Amino acid sequence: MKIQKIISFTLFLIFLLLVVWSQNWILFFLLITIALFFWHPNLQGILVQFFLRKHSKKTAVQEWILAVLFGLLAVNFTNNYLFSIYTIRSSSMQPSYQSGTTFLMNKILIGPAKSQNTIKSYHRIPGIRSIKQGDVIVFNFPEGDTVFINHPNENYHFQKRITKQNKTENHILNSQKDYKKVNQRPRFIKRVIALPGDTLTIINGVNYINKKASLFNENLLYKLALEKNTPFKIKKDILDKSYVSYVEKGTQYIESPITLIDNKKFSPYLTLIESPKNKPDPFVFPFNTSFRWNESNWGPMVIPQKGQKVKITLENISLYQRIIEVYEENKLEFKKDHIYINGQERTHYTFRMNYYWVGGDNKPHSFDSRYWGFLPENHIIGVIQPLPFHGSQNK
Repeated sequence: MKIQKIISFTLFLIFLLLVVWSQNWILFFLLITIALFFWHPNLQGILVQFFLRKHSKKTAVQEWILAVLFGLLAVNFTNNYLFSIYTIRSSSMQPSYQSGTTFLMNKILIGPAKSQNTIKSYHRIPGIRSIKQGDVIVFNFPEGDTVFINHPNENYHFQKRITKQNKTENHILNSQKDYKKVNQRPRFIKRVIALPGDTLTIINGVNYINKKASLFNENLLYKLALEKNTPFKIKKDILDKSYVSYVEKGTQYIESPITLIDNKKFSPYLTLIESPKNKPDPFVFPFNTSFRWNESNWGPMVIPQKGQKVKITLENISLYQRIIEVYEENKLEFKKDHIYINGQERTHYTFRMNYYWVGGDNKPHSFDSRYWGFLPENHIIGVIQPLPFHGSQNK
């Protein structure tokens, strides 16, 4: 009897710790109910009678209902707080992760997000560790906040950028739209390139973090052109080592890790294909050509960090406008060359959340932070861990 009490008390303590950690009200009420049944004399008698009563079809149904309810509760808790299954549906993380690969998404590692739909109540339950450079994460796509009801595959914000660039009317913008909360937005998978507070610089397609080349550049695919006078044997070796090869307008291109160009045998015959420096791209974040940045040459820029105070001007506000106005839910206005936040003129702003810079390993074919900006921490769901089985290949 003493052993049973020790076991009951231990299980109750574990359950209590889960309730406190998860801050889940359903578990809290369930815990109170279990405690009352186990320790209140009258209710304990009812519980004993329930399990010792004669079995019948009616009691069997009741037991099945209880089993199903507890099973659903366990699955829901595991899915929301611990782990869930995720299958990648794009080629943006190749060659590291193939389309169709099924992952175990670990939420307990970095702590699950709570109340992520509003900045005022958002917080993250303590996890085992914080997010690190190189982590492959699943997150809700920040630009998935506004969608066209009749054109679900079109990106609303990208269409706005096209309209601004072309300076012509875009009829699709007049289509009926719907707003999606953070946890309703599409799920993306990318690798963490830079953390909050890191200084990111992209030079000729290579990521530099705090002035040092990122350790994860070797995971990325780069586009390279093969010289036409490449000897046949060397050309064959290069093509064998490349991930993808194709011909465009008579030129042989390959997509390969950048380490291929470091090979002295191959480097004379390969040219790295990147956009030239100081050639601004209006479709690269922050969509302001005065920065003269593009997807190959970007920054330097400090990734916004919670509590960091930055000076804001009309010249640099495009870097922070979406953070201030959308992610951190402030009213941003411009009056006579002055910036107003929530009705007050401001020259500085302090971030209320951490932000991240993420990218796809398949760099030439990844729609990542280069094209939509910083990833807010409240959009991050979990870190992926590959499973030993795969879904069907699905490009």
